[in-house]
Amino acid sequence: MTDKPKISILMGSKNGGRFVRETLDSILKQSFTDYELVVVDCLSTDNSLDILQEYKDSGMNVRWKSEQDRHTDEGVYKAMEMARGEYIMFMCISDGYNDPDWFKKCVDVLDSDPEVSMVYGSGFPITEDGVPLDSYRQNYSENPPPSKEEFFPFWLGTFTLCLELAWCVRADVFRKCFPKFEESGYFLQNQAVFAFNYNFNIGGYLTRFLTGKAIFGREHGDSNSVTMRKFNAKMKEQYKTAITKYANDLFSGLVKHSFRDGNSNVIKELSREDLDSFRKKALHYRINRRAYLCRRDRGFIRYWRKKLKILALYYLSNKRIYR
Repeated sequence: MTDKPKISILMGSKNGGRFVRETLDSILKQSFTDYELVVVDCLSTDNSLDILQEYKDSGMNVRWKSEQDRHTDEGVYKAMEMARGEYIMFMCISDGYNDPDWFKKCVDVLDSDPEVSMVYGSGFPITEDGVPLDSYRQNYSENPPPSKEEFFPFWLGTFTLCLELAWCVRADVFRKCFPKFEESGYFLQNQAVFAFNYNFNIGGYLTRFLTGKAIFGREHGDSNSVTMRKFNAKMKEQYKTAITKYANDLFSGLVKHSFRDGNSNVIKELSREDLDSFRKKALHYRINRRAYLCRRDRGFIRYWRKKLKILALYYLSNKRIYR
């Protein structure tokens, strides 16, 4: 336990007492132990805080506050302000880590490669009772996504969302890209995971994907309600629209894009040749999006209809990337 841990794990909490022991045990099983757990609780009325105190008394490096939040993302922002670590991770109170070496793998990459600002992986879902379900669509076991500069055209073409539970991000970069919670109507204001992914990628920061099932995510009533599904669907559409606009502006010459290292220093500005190459790659990823995101093919006819539509829009609209 140190005042300046290597990793800060941010966690939101509200009445998750029935899950929290399994979550905390998955953290305690990690082979890398220089971390702190920062919990922002939204006035839980169950035994969540009692369990956190129990684990703290047994030696776990955990700190928390419990107060009213306007939204889940506001709780994450408060936890970010409390964090003291060099790297930031994010975990829900109902989920956990599957790979006991996940912390070590992330730290090894970020310590050894100063150009990389985020390490991420994939996982698998479980039921409320802990029964494993089918793999996440972002399993990428056979065809992992590209890393560093090559991830950018992949992101433009697939609209991929890096799995937040498997993030490990440099703290300074996390704070630059994570949106401050404000009642402003700002783009994606109420879904910071989407906004962070968007800000991170247009900011030119670089990723590294690690294979394997890093985490498990629990599907339960609170996380899988009709209201939540509708809200997430709306946010996904906003996310896709924003990425499409950025791609169109970039390939039309309206904006410039630079890559940055973990200290936010520019390490490469995209040339005209780079843009031509990335445009073609983004189009390829867009046409084959479902395959690259490990989703089932919709069928031969629907696949070719979608492919021809994208190609037609691409060539008839000055080679822009369209939805």
